[in-house]
Amino acid sequence: MKTDLHIHTWASDGTWSPETLLEKLNEERIKIFSITDHDTIKSSEAMLNIPLENEMVYIPGVEVAATYKDREYHLTVYNYNRTSEFLDLIEWNNDTRLEYNYDFLHLLSKKHENVSLDDYFDYVEDPTRGGWKALNYLIDRGIYRTMFDYFDGLKETDLTLRFKEPEEVIETAKKEGASVFLAHPSYYFRDGVMSGEELDFWKIAGIDGVECYTPYAPDRDRIEYYKDYCNKNDLMISGGSDCHGGFLERKLGFPNIDAGDLRINSLFDKSDML
Repeated sequence: MKTDLHIHTWASDGTWSPETLLEKLNEERIKIFSITDHDTIKSSEAMLNIPLENEMVYIPGVEVAATYKDREYHLTVYNYNRTSEFLDLIEWNNDTRLEYNYDFLHLLSKKHENVSLDDYFDYVEDPTRGGWKALNYLIDRGIYRTMFDYFDGLKETDLTLRFKEPEEVIETAKKEGASVFLAHPSYYFRDGVMSGEELDFWKIAGIDGVECYTPYAPDRDRIEYYKDYCNKNDLMISGGSDCHGGFLERKLGFPNIDAGDLRINSLFDKSDML
């Protein structure tokens, strides 16, 4: 069955509502899927209340940020538990990212008369646009033209965005049985692969699996590299498109993944109990 376990909605930085996503999934004949918004389960929870058709299987998920070697990494958490500790973690991540955006806006307000925090707080964003509020605000104020310009502007500052360490994030997420995967390892090493040494770090930190099928490494050699590592280390194998609807060019259902190519049987058992 066609599978996509890494999808974003308008609850974080995608453009689709859960209902629209479901329509797109049916169009692409994707039967097994997960919503993995950044540090929010709003759409993941909403999908639980939407009737599914055509023998579809939904695995609730969320993508949680962590900091390793002064860099932001992402972990996809499936069948998360609604414990106060886990909910506090993703809320803390959201608050940390918001404060980072506020600091950036404050710096820009010193250079641009049409930028201020008060104006930003009054700004009403369109969730179907995708991205995030600070980005769209600054584009609409004419400060930047694209997301890439926005990130270039951030690089010119001394601001730092730091989340919790991987071990703490993984331990919190795994309590009471959630499964944690290292998301898109080749995203961090474009045109290459994550080294065995670094994969070992994540294994020791406690991940249950690796996202081996991703749009960042769709070629067979890199897919097999990650699958081989998982097979040798008894880790689960997942995959997904990292689709954000119309916000980014990543296409729903790419790379083409069949459930038989993955190792995710334990995720089905847990999702069936929800």
